[in-house]
Amino acid sequence: MHLLILLLSAAHLAAPASAQGQIGADAQLPPALRNRPADTPPAAGAALRAQALAKLEEQFRAADTDGNRSLSREEAKGFGFVARHFDAIDTRGRGAVSFDDLRSYLTQAKTERR
Repeated sequence: MHLLILLLSAAHLAAPASAQGQIGADAQLPPALRNRPADTPPAAGAALRAQALAKLEEQFRAADTDGNRSLSREEAKGFGFVARHFDAIDTRGRGAVSFDDLRSYLTQAKTERR
């Protein structure tokens, strides 16, 4: 559950300012901005985690401006969560983090919270 909250928080922080400005007063997206049809039940469990991970990877790729499948410290500035935790994610000290590095960091963080 903590991993999901962490992923969703990172996804919100990495969202463009224009999308953040459209969030309603109750911190929910208005129905017109939701991606799923109104008659589809919300995802839960493993499906929800998979959706959150896919969204996180999409945002990671958007921040990867040179397309080399990793984020430099400079590119990470476009992905707030990674920028704030860059040194902890970059365990090999390469000066760049891959999506696998990020996923490993999140898994480790989840394990440590238990």
